[in-house]
Amino acid sequence: MSARIPYNKKYLTSNELCEKLQNQGLIVSDINKAKQELERCSYYRFKAYLFPFKDHDTKRYNPNSQFEQGLDLYQFDSELRAYLFGVIEKIEIGVRSALDQWITTQTTNSFWYLDSSLFTDNNEQIKTVSHLRSMLISSKEEYAIHYRKKYYNSYCPFYRDLPPGWVALELMTFGNILSLMQNFNTDSIQALKLNRFAKKLRIDNYTSLHNWMACIRHVRNACGHHNRLFNRNLTSPNGIKRSLKHDIQLVLTKPVEGRQQTEQLNRLYTNICAIQKIFTGLGHNEKIGPFMAHLFNRYPTAKLFRESMGFPEKWHEEPLLFNLKS
Repeated sequence: MSARIPYNKKYLTSNELCEKLQNQGLIVSDINKAKQELERCSYYRFKAYLFPFKDHDTKRYNPNSQFEQGLDLYQFDSELRAYLFGVIEKIEIGVRSALDQWITTQTTNSFWYLDSSLFTDNNEQIKTVSHLRSMLISSKEEYAIHYRKKYYNSYCPFYRDLPPGWVALELMTFGNILSLMQNFNTDSIQALKLNRFAKKLRIDNYTSLHNWMACIRHVRNACGHHNRLFNRNLTSPNGIKRSLKHDIQLVLTKPVEGRQQTEQLNRLYTNICAIQKIFTGLGHNEKIGPFMAHLFNRYPTAKLFRESMGFPEKWHEEPLLFNLKS
């Protein structure tokens, strides 16, 4: 590892940053607009959207590259994140509710999440339950305050202060929910008919459902933290190809000598397809495809990077994403 050096680069004003970009070959046709945009979102956030236009050998921008192209990508990504975050909100709420209803019905136990026999790793279960207890104690939500004042549970003597599953899952973070889902042991998955639960949401099996929810969490975190999403490496949803139209060729990885090209399954497109599949399985009729088509048309620069997002050439013919007439 090379020796570290102190950071001593001087602070640059928005005007100096525009000059720097121009000196690197970027066309900035409206300096005042560019300065305003950099002051609104910061140069270090914005430069991620200029990165695709740069020659990384020369560290200069490719000929005819424009500041407005980076702004196009930035605005495309911003609207994309806002839209997907709204869809994922409905998925997260829907799966929480459906999971609790399903397991409570199967076990006839309102406090099923406290039953250690259902889980593989008891330490992980204890960690999740302990985190839940802290959240219940500190929560200012009316339902949490009401439960704390009025009730206790007679099911588990170690956690008498904890609420039934439908309250508990409302308090848990997305990460807590995923930990709980992952921790069910093999016998529990069979006894609770969790594969049937997954099929109810139109997913092949419970393992894939958990995997897809983990993929969705990755997208959700990018949206929630306002991070670049459009061409980010994401997680590949298990078995997603079985849900897609078989004659639409997915985007392949770039050719590298001595390495076989493979389909890009860890990109935005396949994750959007997984989101759509669960969204539909929860009973929502809205299709994501028309919004994406509108967004590409509104920000034409984004079309140049369609492949880096994993969108195949004929993506608009995918029935999963569009209400297509036969």
